[in-house]
Amino acid sequence: MNVLIVEDNKPVSLVLSRVTEEAGHSWFIAADGEVALRMYQQRDIDMMIVDVELPGIDGFQVAREVRNQSAKLPIIIISGNQGDVWQQQALDAGANEFLSKPVRPSALQQLLERYLGTAASTG
Repeated sequence: MNVLIVEDNKPVSLVLSRVTEEAGHSWFIAADGEVALRMYQQRDIDMMIVDVELPGIDGFQVAREVRNQSAKLPIIIISGNQGDVWQQQALDAGANEFLSKPVRPSALQQLLERYLGTAASTG
């Protein structure tokens, strides 16, 4: 399965991609919202992990635009901001899940498994 990681902080995107790969999935990285939306249109994407604070279009807007095109695509929004208000904004934007940074690898692994299954079960 293909995961689009939308994160402008390279160390964070490397951690997210490593966890995704260890779960048996392929990944693509976009460093801003505009590139993410283009990549979503051009590639076969099965899940998105989107940071809130991005250059240009923010993560909430990316989630809204993708959700308008696909009701089923799992979207996880991540943010250095914590709390119920941020989580509610993520859900209102169309995200399935919200994770606070620093993202715990085990939490991301659980969500990858929940939405994409294990590599062995998905083929």
